[in-house]
Amino acid sequence: MQNVSERYQTSAHPIRILQFGEGNFLRAFADYAIDAANEERNFDAGIAIVMPRAGKSDRFSKQHNIYTVCLRGQQDGAVYTENRVITSVQTVLSARDEFDAVLGLAHEEQLEFVISNTTEAGIVFDESDSFTDIPPVTFPAKLTRILYERYTYYEGDTHKGLVMLPTELNDHNGELLRSCVQQYAACWQLGEGFCQWLDASCSFVDTLVDRIVTGYPSDTIDSLQEELGYEDQLLVQAEPFSLWVIGSPELKDRLPLDSSRFHVEFTDQIQSFKEQKVRILNGAHTSMVLGAYLSGLDYVGQCMADPVIRKSLDQTVFGEIVPTVHLPEEKAVAFARAVYERFENPFVKHALLSISLNSLSKWRARILPTYKDSLAETGELPRWLTYSFAALLAFYRTTQAGDHCLIGSRPGNTYEIHDDEDKLAFIREQAGKKTADYVRSVMGRCDWWGEDLTAVPGFADAVVSHLDRMEAIGVKPHIAELTEKDYRI
Repeated sequence: MQNVSERYQTSAHPIRILQFGEGNFLRAFADYAIDAANEERNFDAGIAIVMPRAGKSDRFSKQHNIYTVCLRGQQDGAVYTENRVITSVQTVLSARDEFDAVLGLAHEEQLEFVISNTTEAGIVFDESDSFTDIPPVTFPAKLTRILYERYTYYEGDTHKGLVMLPTELNDHNGELLRSCVQQYAACWQLGEGFCQWLDASCSFVDTLVDRIVTGYPSDTIDSLQEELGYEDQLLVQAEPFSLWVIGSPELKDRLPLDSSRFHVEFTDQIQSFKEQKVRILNGAHTSMVLGAYLSGLDYVGQCMADPVIRKSLDQTVFGEIVPTVHLPEEKAVAFARAVYERFENPFVKHALLSISLNSLSKWRARILPTYKDSLAETGELPRWLTYSFAALLAFYRTTQAGDHCLIGSRPGNTYEIHDDEDKLAFIREQAGKKTADYVRSVMGRCDWWGEDLTAVPGFADAVVSHLDRMEAIGVKPHIAELTEKDYRI
């Protein structure tokens, strides 16, 4: 069978993008977006990939830096498949083994943007990094070297500054990266002129990214390559959904990444988009999965196909979560509908137990702010978000310990509960008590929730009533009766 590089050729573009990170996510997200923009928007942008830590290898050169992104999922109510051959990568270099060549990229006349994905731990300042290291250890230190190289090569030309677009999941990732670079500039005594050039000519932009990338599909690669008609060792699979929120409206014309294939929002309200993702996408997961698992389901796709669980999710998301999102209602509703299609993706089996990990902190981050906003707006305890806390306590309620976990049970099987060990130890101590005492002891942990949840009028009593009802008739029958509009707990 032919190699992908025997079927396709690299498309020549000037290097306008410097990308730190060669992993699956950036290749299926940023490189896909750039490649589509080259095709649809005449972006004319070539990508230079820098491997931050890996040594030089031939896995890219063997394929002439060409590879395939296979999208598999659901879109507009139908199964969606797409195979895009990415041809916009011009070079791939190892920072460890080819740092001089990496610094040479700073000389590229048309270089404009730096994209990175080095994990949340990657954006850090380490005072042990030295300017003379080849290379420095951290990504911000490497970036500082490149920026200084560009500053000196172009003699401080104010038109040669770069725009940094970190995709790491840190809050305010652009500002964090700026802070690290400034610390290196000061620590290495790179001069007032360079520091002024950083401030005046370079931009560090906060971004938010959203696409599930499953990576190299080892279990289906043979049939997939048979379908494609070629071999591709760099092939990467992802869902169709895409969202890149870029916190600089001024970049919209310079960075035409929004296309029919890829969705970009240029905005100064990036925190509202983050809130939307956390409350709707993550909040839907956290509010649904624990009760659904106790009801006998194992995967998200099963939940979407189950009429009772689906109805409960509808009422949760559109009735209680979407109204609290601080964006125009049509945007929040459209995002929620896209989330549903992602949950229904027939190519992904997302296990409920994997989502259940660390659910105590997830409930605080993903549900509690929504809960408080809904309560403040309506004056009533939100039915489904209140139930979700009861489902959390039901899922965790056990006195049986496992190996660094607790062992819970549902009809037909047992399951492992994974969370911080001190939290699990406390749960185990309280689980055997009367339901009201168990509920109030957990809700009263201010260090877990940031406040005493028993102080919310009626909340603890409602949770106790939910747990009593689950015990009396079963979890799924209780969910079913909750979906009835006139039901009151």
